[in-house]
Amino acid sequence: MKTINKFVLFTIISISSAFFTMNAQEVIEIEPLFEYPTAPQELPTLEEKSDYLVEHFWDQMDFKSKSTVDQNALNDAFRVFSVPLRWSAKDKAVAATDKLIQSISKNPVLLLQFTKAAEENIYGPRAEVWVDEVYLKFLTALVKNKKVPAARKKKYEDQLKVLSNTTIGSKAPEFSFENVNGDKANYFPMATSTIIIFGNPKDTDWRITRLRMESNAALTDAVAKGKVNILFIVPDKMDGWKNEVVNYSSKWTVGCGEDLKKIYDLRTMPSVYLISNEGNILLKNTPLETAISKVLELTK
Repeated sequence: MKTINKFVLFTIISISSAFFTMNAQEVIEIEPLFEYPTAPQELPTLEEKSDYLVEHFWDQMDFKSKSTVDQNALNDAFRVFSVPLRWSAKDKAVAATDKLIQSISKNPVLLLQFTKAAEENIYGPRAEVWVDEVYLKFLTALVKNKKVPAARKKKYEDQLKVLSNTTIGSKAPEFSFENVNGDKANYFPMATSTIIIFGNPKDTDWRITRLRMESNAALTDAVAKGKVNILFIVPDKMDGWKNEVVNYSSKWTVGCGEDLKKIYDLRTMPSVYLISNEGNILLKNTPLETAISKVLELTK
């Protein structure tokens, strides 16, 4: 997840027009759908300004029109909206999203357009920030809407299933995999804090990271004493994967699954999950260093 400088934040949320850069030589101006709001200067904190902007961002948009809107312009508006979204209180963000979805729920075309804009800006690979709680709201509304054709829903149904399976705080899903001995094995949450790393053993950066992990004395000691479990799982079929993991620690559980992206949210590679000793997801798609620091804190 990317962060943003506070000065840049106030620059972005104050603009009244936006530009979409197509390449280094060509810039296309996008006409805003409406005038973007600015936060009152008397609000003293970043969170208060963000709360205000999240709550009032869409006030000037005409939701009564039954016509479609320009998707690029909507994407741009949602991009600007996503900036205060990351700084606002969670309950404010959720309430603002519920209000927005209520405004568009009777217009299936606009609901689909908004879901696409949300995907672009708070879920997909080009998103500056991931806000799963908000994106889940759009997915749920779209999938439940009977006026949206089934063919248009398929991708979003898949996303909804995976995100619902892997929300922070939920029980970690079970899955099957082949271990290094060629036997079928199953992962299920255990009474031990667990780091699951879904990754490609051929990736150069991962190879370097693995060596650093194995040289981390505190982590190695915690694993040896049974305080922490570490799983490294190739998330889909890969020829020769066993040859790539022959030097992995014998204290780790190593294996290869199949289509695990249908079960787990694997938007990054490697994708790192931290599972509590109660079997709940504490962190997901997080930097490995963050997961290690957190799990060592939990085992003190």
